[in-house]
Amino acid sequence: MSAQTLGALVPEQPGTRPDTPFGHLEDRLTRDFATVGAESVHDLVERERARFNHAPIQAFVPILVERAVRAALGSRQLA
Repeated sequence: MSAQTLGALVPEQPGTRPDTPFGHLEDRLTRDFATVGAESVHDLVERERARFNHAPIQAFVPILVERAVRAALGSRQLA
């Protein structure tokens, strides 16, 4: 199966590729918080990611984004 055919079968979230750290992050969060929905998870990840656009060291940004999104989603489930 070609990559073009695969792309037609699996729609990508805007701005995130599934083979990037943020794509993997969104996949994990969507699985862990299945009741929230992939679009909401994507929106939260993008919002948190934008906070670190100008961070001088980008290596830790996926970890920081994941922690912030998990905290936000965890508080939603408690409410």
